[in-house]
Amino acid sequence: MSRIFEITEKVLQYAPKADVELINRAYVFAAQAHKDQRRSSGELYITHPLAVAYILASLRLDVHTIVTALLHDTVEDTHITLDDIQDRFGDEVARLVDGVTKIGQIQFHSFEHKQAENFRKMILATAKDLRVLLVKLADRLHNMRTLGFMREEKRKYISEETMQLYAPLAHRLGIHWIKQEMEDLAFSHLESEAYQFVVSQMKEKLDLLHETRSRLEGVLQEALDRQGIKAKVYGRMKHLYSIHDKMQRKHVDFSEIYDLIAFRIIVEDTPICYHTLGMIHSLYRPVPGRFKDYIALPKPNGYQSLHTSVIGPENHRIEMQIRTESMHSYAEDGVAAHWLYKDGSIKDDDRKHFQWLKQLTELLQETDNPGEFMESARLDLFVQEVYVFSRDGDIYALPRGARPLDFAYAVHTDVGHHCMGVRINGEIADFQARIRNGDQIEVLTSPDQTPSRQWIRYVKTPKARQAIRQWFRRQERDASIRIGEKILQDSFGDGELLIKDFDALECANMDELKEKLGRGEIPLESLLKVVDQDSTKPLFLKGLSHSLMRAADCCHPIPDDPVLGYFESGKGMIIHHRDCKLIPKVANNQWIGVNWKSEKGQLYPTGIEVKNYNRRGMLAHISSAISNAHANIEDLKIEQRIGAMSRLKILVEVEDRKHLAAVLRHIKVLEGVVRVSRRNQAGLGHKISNRGIGAAIKGMVSFGKRNLFKAQTVKDKKNE
Repeated sequence: MSRIFEITEKVLQYAPKADVELINRAYVFAAQAHKDQRRSSGELYITHPLAVAYILASLRLDVHTIVTALLHDTVEDTHITLDDIQDRFGDEVARLVDGVTKIGQIQFHSFEHKQAENFRKMILATAKDLRVLLVKLADRLHNMRTLGFMREEKRKYISEETMQLYAPLAHRLGIHWIKQEMEDLAFSHLESEAYQFVVSQMKEKLDLLHETRSRLEGVLQEALDRQGIKAKVYGRMKHLYSIHDKMQRKHVDFSEIYDLIAFRIIVEDTPICYHTLGMIHSLYRPVPGRFKDYIALPKPNGYQSLHTSVIGPENHRIEMQIRTESMHSYAEDGVAAHWLYKDGSIKDDDRKHFQWLKQLTELLQETDNPGEFMESARLDLFVQEVYVFSRDGDIYALPRGARPLDFAYAVHTDVGHHCMGVRINGEIADFQARIRNGDQIEVLTSPDQTPSRQWIRYVKTPKARQAIRQWFRRQERDASIRIGEKILQDSFGDGELLIKDFDALECANMDELKEKLGRGEIPLESLLKVVDQDSTKPLFLKGLSHSLMRAADCCHPIPDDPVLGYFESGKGMIIHHRDCKLIPKVANNQWIGVNWKSEKGQLYPTGIEVKNYNRRGMLAHISSAISNAHANIEDLKIEQRIGAMSRLKILVEVEDRKHLAAVLRHIKVLEGVVRVSRRNQAGLGHKISNRGIGAAIKGMVSFGKRNLFKAQTVKDKKNE
């Protein structure tokens, strides 16, 4: 247990002029506030704030941060208010305490919603002052150290949250030792059997590992001394979770992990880092593909070091990190090592290392869905990076697995929205290409290009995904307003609604009324009743753009079909075929007559059914016929019949009824086709994705690959 004098002595070691009297006053105040409280372990509650303050003193943080650590739970867990903190300890401490205090006195829809809002509050406060997150990390670290006193369900939840959010946040701040300890502690609670297995395996090898480490430290130190390189060499054991993670990623046993020890070589300056690397490689054979230069290309959190692996003495595989003293200090303590803040603000030179914080802040400000935000936050935090170059030579760090559209949106949201293609290393590439370390990427844009819904499939970064979703939400809002405007015009002509009508429909103004009407959130029946109109008379809308309507998945109507419109809450106008099975199930006055015409360049999905003989290459001929009719295959299902017959249910994309008729004719003339007809009711059954169509066909029917690929190419071009 840490004691207050140990904390003040530690602070005075790195800040001799520190106001320790303020720290002592904060301790007395916190001890009094928590005097009747105990932790799950039975200890006095004040032991927790003391431990948090000691962790932050170990990071050599300023007095106000230490004071905040001592007071951080008073507002949340006692009768103390923020005004009390402000009166006694000033505005700065009050602001920091508020940043780490969870949201209270609010009714949340669910536990997940509450978790998301607390995380949102913390990140917004962190964007203004990094010390908020440092206090929160120290708080979480001590809670993890004492987690064993809680019930299992809570231990697992807190450990999962730590692994998914707080350890990655420590990594993003560059505080390596906190990240590692959090991961090991969370690992011990989440996968206790696997944890105990790694512990037992390490114990068996511990004596040998210590002996090997000591011997190799001496060998390497002697080699450096002979070359006249002033350096310090020391080895360390890999932490337990990293060993387990490597076993899982590489699908290997513990006995196959050869780099259980890593060595650090600390030198005086950057040129000597490279000199040392050359000397090491001249002495020992480097392992191909294992060299990384994080000095020339620092990690996004500012980490710098040279990494290499060599086959060392006695054929030991040795992992080495070569860095300067200041690089090493930053690698261990991250932002705390460089004192990036005096008032919590970030220096301009270091701002590039905190781009992730800016993006995360923008992300949480743009989304109202707590589940969506938390998912994006986890994806954004828990990544390994690749480094790519723009055409002008600027460096961008993206997560592994990122695609070209992720790069386009990383450059700028508008560049992403108008991206019509990319060149990777001078070659045209499609949107599904995977970006690799060192790629040079050029984005081709057009003012006429806008996002496609298919893009969500291709992007991997939360920023790109959120930008695309936001674009469609804006489009849908505008479309909903136009639909609502059309409904009002066709219903009331030039008549005006009164303010009392808005109130009755729970709308603040005309725009909100139009949007809710267009989204189907206000039933037409309710609108007509409010303004004393006949609610039994069906409404007919003319001249409504296709972009304001969506074809129903249950009956797959296409332009020129006899159709009716129906508002689904939150989705807007959904178009159904008049023969749809849903029609009789909905009250007559809820259906709207619409005049639905095709728009140039638009394709619409609809179903067809083909009955054919089981002949070699039959499916390839059918797919080729569809392609020759300038239509696309969206989905298909194959029903193998007993005997010589098969039935194909195909979802094709066509322009209108005339185009569909041409597709049917192209298929009907094929030898072996018995019957082809429209199937405009749901029932394709199990969906086969575009990527999986070829494999599915190959497994069921022998066919010619070339023709099917042609059909797929048409589809792919449309998607791009």
